[in-house]
Amino acid sequence: MLTSFMERIKQITDTWISFLLQSAAKFGNELTKEGKEDQRLWRQQRLRDLHFRPSKPVTTKRQKIVILGGGSGGLVAATQLGRKLGKDHDVILIDRRSEHIFMPAFLFLMVGQRQPKDIVRKLKKLEQRNVQVIQSQIEGIDPKSQQVLLDSGPISYDYLIISLGMRTAPELLPGFAEAAQHSWELEATLRLRETLRSFEEGTILIGVPPGPYRCPPAPYEAQWMLDSYFHQRGKRDKVKIEFFTPSPEPAGEDRVPAIWMDRQSKKRGIQQHYSFSVQSIDAQRKVVKALYGLELPYDLLFLVPPHQPSQVLLDSSLVETGSGIRVDYDTLVTRWGNVYCIGDCADMPVSKSGGVAHQQAEVVAHNLTVELTGEGEATTFRLHTL
Repeated sequence: MLTSFMERIKQITDTWISFLLQSAAKFGNELTKEGKEDQRLWRQQRLRDLHFRPSKPVTTKRQKIVILGGGSGGLVAATQLGRKLGKDHDVILIDRRSEHIFMPAFLFLMVGQRQPKDIVRKLKKLEQRNVQVIQSQIEGIDPKSQQVLLDSGPISYDYLIISLGMRTAPELLPGFAEAAQHSWELEATLRLRETLRSFEEGTILIGVPPGPYRCPPAPYEAQWMLDSYFHQRGKRDKVKIEFFTPSPEPAGEDRVPAIWMDRQSKKRGIQQHYSFSVQSIDAQRKVVKALYGLELPYDLLFLVPPHQPSQVLLDSSLVETGSGIRVDYDTLVTRWGNVYCIGDCADMPVSKSGGVAHQQAEVVAHNLTVELTGEGEATTFRLHTL
């Protein structure tokens, strides 16, 4: 009885510490040097507490773990949980598609170095890893009743992992649909590939809108790949490539990634336009308009579409910010203790990319395995990226 009471006190204390840390993070830029050091020490103490927290009693009841989304994060979470828990618990992956599409290869598809068949795999292959795959449209999520509403009916869960990513939302930028092309969806990438094949001369303008979007390095990679593409075709001297971003011009040491990328682009003769915050596109004049009356002309516009969290997350009132669902930065758990959020739809100060989603999925899968088996120790998220 006393042990149970003390564990409850510990849980309450951890909750308050998490709340205070997240509140302090919002104002981190305003903290004094001493304040930032206090925050760092506080965080270290919390991580030690998490590491040595007694594990929950292991249940013998078969649990149902539902994973929403078959992208990079969902795929890794399902694979690892299926291997570790699939014989004793139900691991279920739900996606509206029947296939996993490897999105990082879209740029290679754009320049003809990959074909669609090279980057697509059947999700049903996960059944070899003790994962049940359900192809269905997800219409709602209700954490209170612990149910996911599908077009075929509701499905309950004991644990839920949300990995539904961000959706492209071109309708948020006036003129995008009429004027711009991009490589952030499979069909759009194939249309862009055909456009590039017939492009002989003129200005290609590559741009980034305000707000979060999938795979932040991709617009820079696109510049360099298009530079090589037109060199190989013998057309580079007739094709001018320019780039714009709402970010300010980078400054700092040579080892700073943004400085390196800026120099790589300029070395290839690609003009960079910084602090250019696009507001609309004039398709008739072929001009991109930005704040303060700035304009850039183009012959071919390659623009990252605006992004939003998945529509079902908005409709279910789970989204708390434009970047997605708030999570604990250490464990990826949401305000519902048995619901996790990973990948692009998780509101975290990290890039929205497949590499990040992969690492988040590993942490969640590991910790769920520890919780349900009582074996091993829980871990915390340690991101390895630029």
